[in-house]
Amino acid sequence: MAEAQEIAAEIERLSSMSPDGFMNAVVHHVMGGHRTGAPRDVQAAALASPQMAPRTLDALETAIKRARSFLPLQDGESRRQQAARLAPFRAGLQEAMRPYQDVVEDLAHEETKQLAALDDETFTRRWTAFVLDEPVTGPVPRRVQALGFRSPRVAARADAVCRVMLEDPGRFLPAAAPGESRKARAARVEGFRLSVIAEQRFLRYAIQYAEARHGRMPTEPNVRLRALRLLGENHPEELSSLLHQVRAEMQKGKTEARRDARDVRRAAGKGAP
Repeated sequence: MAEAQEIAAEIERLSSMSPDGFMNAVVHHVMGGHRTGAPRDVQAAALASPQMAPRTLDALETAIKRARSFLPLQDGESRRQQAARLAPFRAGLQEAMRPYQDVVEDLAHEETKQLAALDDETFTRRWTAFVLDEPVTGPVPRRVQALGFRSPRVAARADAVCRVMLEDPGRFLPAAAPGESRKARAARVEGFRLSVIAEQRFLRYAIQYAEARHGRMPTEPNVRLRALRLLGENHPEELSSLLHQVRAEMQKGKTEARRDARDVRRAAGKGAP
């Protein structure tokens, strides 16, 4: 097992890398490569640590978007041939994201509890800093903050602050710089409003999800449901086929979940004294 001191040293080394350098190191690692430095198991533990997992996940998402830079077009290669190489590369990166997503989800769960316990003034201050995209000075990465604020448990509270932000943006914006023109001020206010509206969209999804879990209809029109109804009216055979496909996938998921739960119980039984 990797020693704690070695992991801490590797975390420090990785943290000092530039964004591109870190992304390259992550891609090299998850694709099975290894360079000189910390042993592979130490690097694996460092990348999956609570300190690094959010950044590792960010790096993998960026690498998927920039996949062509890792596998550039070769001499005499067609775009189709390049695409055939890119597909498994992207799939490998996506598969590698799962353990880091699990770590980030755990961190977000704890962040949600922390946010829910804040008093109104502190919560509003934290949410305002998030909307303004101010640099994160604490131990919680922005990715984890986003998941916490957008959780069903916290989203309605953040949405209530958003409504006040739209009504009175000057209350939340930083003080104007000396000599700021009226035009510059108006642009700053408009940019802030757009940021608030963009965040509200995420919050609305979480709020509707929470309402549905409690057996209540969403407070806003369900566009997807309307589209589903139109699909059924215009293409009933296609809708029926899709429903059969989804039911089969859900049944498969339930079967796998029961098998996983059974395996966990068996493992727990074996480990019992």
